[in-house]
Amino acid sequence: MNAFLSSRASLLLLTVSLFVASCASDESSSPITTDPSATTTTSPVPTSTTTSTTTSTTSTTTTTLPPFPSYSVAPVRPSNGSAVKVSRVDTTDKVVFLTIDDGIVKDPRVMEFLLDRRWPATLFLVSGEFKKDPLYFAQILTVGGNISSHTLTHPELKGLGYDEQRRQICGMKGAIETMLGSAGHLFRPPYGSWDDTTLKAAASCGINVVVTWNSELWEGNVDLARRPALQPGDVFLTHFRYDLYDNLLALEARMAAEGFTVANLEDYLPN
Repeated sequence: MNAFLSSRASLLLLTVSLFVASCASDESSSPITTDPSATTTTSPVPTSTTTSTTTSTTSTTTTTLPPFPSYSVAPVRPSNGSAVKVSRVDTTDKVVFLTIDDGIVKDPRVMEFLLDRRWPATLFLVSGEFKKDPLYFAQILTVGGNISSHTLTHPELKGLGYDEQRRQICGMKGAIETMLGSAGHLFRPPYGSWDDTTLKAAASCGINVVVTWNSELWEGNVDLARRPALQPGDVFLTHFRYDLYDNLLALEARMAAEGFTVANLEDYLPN
């Protein structure tokens, strides 16, 4: 199954590449290229077979993916036609969740780091930045991460009408689906600003959980909001900015000291 997932992600990257190439003439930005140092190479099939005139030899290559959660998690259930807002996952697993917003700075070191450590981050992206280089972001899918809506244009949603909130949320989810074939089932409101209308609009887009955060990474700092230590289920916010690589190094050191790992947020929340 793990080899199948890796092969599926590789096929998806190829599909995105072909789609982008076919649309390049319609884009105002430069043609999309991929830095080889920021990609991984995975076997497209779980086994390879070599045949001679006398014998047939089969060897199997296994790709190790992050373990699935033990699901010692309190249930989260949408109610009254609205999504649920979550800022921390109620779990006893020693895991934290890495969420990265916007998509402005596309540092090749960042994606190389995430792929090398196999951190299944959740990327909450806006339309303009995602469309500039979808291949850069799509690499996270090869290690079990996901890409979800952060609205089309990053407005503050609180106070906006239902129709506009729905356009922003559904529009970005649709853009991801068009490019990648599917989108994550989560949503991050810009600035963490939301209201009851946001929850209803998100639910109408097929999103069950609106994700904020309880911890942050910035300028190489791990900000736990005055808590002395990591706790299971912490949701970290950081951004695709120039400090992101340093932020990842800081989080790695903190997790190593306290015995935590990064898990896939979608695995711990309802689809």
